[in-house]
Amino acid sequence: MTAAADTLVAVCQVGGRLEPAGEHLRTLLPRECPDGLRNHIRQNKPQLLRLLQQEFLIVHSGALNQTVFFAADDHARAALVAAGAERGCIYTCDELRELVELNRHEPITADELLRIHTAKRLFNGRIADGQVDQ
Repeated sequence: MTAAADTLVAVCQVGGRLEPAGEHLRTLLPRECPDGLRNHIRQNKPQLLRLLQQEFLIVHSGALNQTVFFAADDHARAALVAAGAERGCIYTCDELRELVELNRHEPITADELLRIHTAKRLFNGRIADGQVDQ
């Protein structure tokens, strides 16, 4: 684990939280947290502080069996990519709106959602107008 995004996901997976506090990073971790994670937090502190200035959510999708990021906008998306998040695993609000709109017209099955996600990752694409494109 070297990227700030990976470190942040690992913090979430152990039930912890990171909060920016000016130039400091407040870490709220369970006692049984691995020491290695604390070291990664220290190593990635500047990147984590920059990343935590953005609006995004980290979600583990059962349908995709993968962790994905929901970014407020393209700026947050770019910050996540710069922090090491996989481009194809980041969904902006616009992309989520498109998926919701598609689902309104005809419900999207879990298999269809997995196919859309796989194509998005494979081609580093984005969802626009109900299509997966570059």
